[in-house]
Amino acid sequence: MLRGGAVPSIAVAVAAIVVFTLVDGSLGLAGSALASALVVLSTVSTMLILRKMAGLDPRVVFMGAMVSYFFKVMLLGVFLVLFRNADWLSPIAFAVTAVVVSLAGTIGEIVAFTRVKTYIYDEPSSEVRS
Repeated sequence: MLRGGAVPSIAVAVAAIVVFTLVDGSLGLAGSALASALVVLSTVSTMLILRKMAGLDPRVVFMGAMVSYFFKVMLLGVFLVLFRNADWLSPIAFAVTAVVVSLAGTIGEIVAFTRVKTYIYDEPSSEVRS
């Protein structure tokens, strides 16, 4: 699933960097590149954390996923607030790139998850039916 989320994120990040560089010049490049780096790093870190938790109880893994997602959203929110008046980058390029790259990564993770084959084994009942 790491590849499923990272590949679309990186592809959309490159496209966003090109588009905002053409639209806003160096300010668009700075805003889009910073947002892309933050989102891709947070996506990769979330997947690595979940990979470490793979053998744990599903409720613990779910809690880890929710906490990780919460911190990812909070981190992006903090950066949006901090850089909204920055004169060395385009805040619009930063915000749009952060949202679009994050959506691409989330959709990629969902698609990758739906293609995972999880085998379920039911242990035989200890009762003997006659």
